[in-house]
Amino acid sequence: MEVGSAMSKSQTEIESATESKPGRLPVEEVRSLIDACWKAKTITELMPALPKGLKPRYVHVIDAVWHINEQNGQDIGTARVGDVSAFLGVTTPSITKLVGEMADLGLVVKHADATDRRAVTLTLTERGLDIRRIYVEEYRAHLSQLLGGLTVDQCETTVRTLTEALRLMQQDANNR
Repeated sequence: MEVGSAMSKSQTEIESATESKPGRLPVEEVRSLIDACWKAKTITELMPALPKGLKPRYVHVIDAVWHINEQNGQDIGTARVGDVSAFLGVTTPSITKLVGEMADLGLVVKHADATDRRAVTLTLTERGLDIRRIYVEEYRAHLSQLLGGLTVDQCETTVRTLTEALRLMQQDANNR
């Protein structure tokens, strides 16, 4: 009889964990969301291979610098390391390290700011611009055609969902 009670209790606990409760996402939906995150990681791994010595994060930084500089033209460096970190939602020290590596590889140029000697602005080199053209513009154009069967609403919902899940999970990690 105790075994049956234990089994019933376990079954009850499992059922209550999967039921929808106010303020709780059913456990099965959490599993599906995490599974989708693994699929998203796999999608990023299917991106074209970069030239030897280049990290995928460099492409993100290159794209951020390009977007920040876009309003003034690519020859005028208005992008600062702090701007890039804010644009990408990552810490400034990690971007500082990446920018140093990228400058050594000839992807970006660091310019001393005339008004603030501590500040540095960034521009892309021809090599950096080529990397962006190939691995951002051309690849996204290819994906635009490949993913043409998806709707804008599907894409926007996915972005909102993953962004909010990341925010909540980072907040939880910071509170632990």
